[in-house]
Amino acid sequence: MTKMSTVINPAYLLRSYAWAVLKANDPQTWDETKYGGLIPIVPVSEEPELEEFAGPHIVYGYAMSSTSDLHARKMGSMTFAVYDQNFRRLTKTLTILEAAFERQDESAQDVNEYTSGPQNNPAIAKPFVGLRFGYIAIGFVEGGTPEETEGGRQSALLNITFEYYVDYELNTRPPPFVP
Repeated sequence: MTKMSTVINPAYLLRSYAWAVLKANDPQTWDETKYGGLIPIVPVSEEPELEEFAGPHIVYGYAMSSTSDLHARKMGSMTFAVYDQNFRRLTKTLTILEAAFERQDESAQDVNEYTSGPQNNPAIAKPFVGLRFGYIAIGFVEGGTPEETEGGRQSALLNITFEYYVDYELNTRPPPFVP
């Protein structure tokens, strides 16, 4: 397996894939030019950067853990909070993301091909080959509800669970301590 940079983690790859899927299926809504060139899918800490824009945006958080099986096999969970003032558009966004991530091993294959290119084409660079998803599934979906008042911004949640395998480029055996 090719070694993976420790700068990349599964949440970043899933976020990138979610953005590509939304742009491909709803380009009128999900267009970074409407957000000053920013991609409107951000970690919780960066949400204030999107407050000035009127369109929908997505905030995410994630958690990862080891398994008791193999050191290279890991598990994770990622939750997307979708914010929008338009209920129909919010529902459409949830439906697109749910369809993209609900198919377990097929969803994992799609994400792996998106992040690494087709494995049968040696001419395509594969920068993320050291991180592969085993499955991706929906944990739960919570439909749109008003944030504060009726007629204002609404939010919805989509949680995905995933299994991944990684081989980080990491030296776990530094030189011995010398007093």
